[in-house]
Amino acid sequence: MNQPIPTFEFPIPTKLLDCIVDLTGDHSSIAMCPNFEVGSWRYKKLSKHLFDWLPDAALKSQERRALLGDPMQTLAQACRRVCDVPDPSKRGEIGEILLHALCRQEYDTSPFVARLFYKMRSNDSVTSVDMAHVLQNADTGLLELWLGEAKLYVSASEARQSALKSIEPLWDTEFLEEMKALIGPKVEEGTSYAEELTWLFADQTSLDKIIERIVVPICIAADFDATKGAASRDEAYVAAVTKELQKCTDYFDKRVPEKVRFVLIFVPLDCKAKLETHFNDRVQAFL
Repeated sequence: MNQPIPTFEFPIPTKLLDCIVDLTGDHSSIAMCPNFEVGSWRYKKLSKHLFDWLPDAALKSQERRALLGDPMQTLAQACRRVCDVPDPSKRGEIGEILLHALCRQEYDTSPFVARLFYKMRSNDSVTSVDMAHVLQNADTGLLELWLGEAKLYVSASEARQSALKSIEPLWDTEFLEEMKALIGPKVEEGTSYAEELTWLFADQTSLDKIIERIVVPICIAADFDATKGAASRDEAYVAAVTKELQKCTDYFDKRVPEKVRFVLIFVPLDCKAKLETHFNDRVQAFL
């Protein structure tokens, strides 16, 4: 009698980052931390955590299913999909994976398009969103479209400015029309809410149905002096993070139109360069 063939399903990684600040208000604003260990911020643990998220962030569900039973090949394909660029120092994907993981674990969102990239506009400039997730709102019953932006910078101030510039097209009607036409064909069969998503992005459906569902998660991950100088997550450290998170929240509150709902996630880093180097070393082994 033939024995059933064992299958392998890439698990969702165990949660690593803790929410250390949660500001209540019109918008959700949180600060996340991988914690400290033996007096140091755990950048190596965070690097490994993000690497573990690669298959979920980079591959379509049918691609992961096609590689059931071969986790090494799954990781290799995910690395090639996300990170195969000539100059590893130019990778911006770490922030994207961080945003993906945090929205999945903190807000229980689900991806419906893996790493959405597309060319838009007459000048052929590349415009993209770093994340395309969905979430059914428990209060309204509406299926929300979480279209996110991630910035991994040395400076939080520069990260905020860059993020604002990147998300501004999301309240431009022409951009949304183009996005609607381009996302529709990319929705996978079998994806959660696939039928509703297909209807939502159909040409006959009013753009208003998309606009009322958009939520913009913004991940600001940047070097932070208090993280560099801390040995533990003590009260002084949490107070410093709270102050910076409030500054970030106020920045977007003043500049994002009231009709646009955003979620702000701040990750105060010890050293962006160390995190990138450790992550890139892991990825290179699979390329």
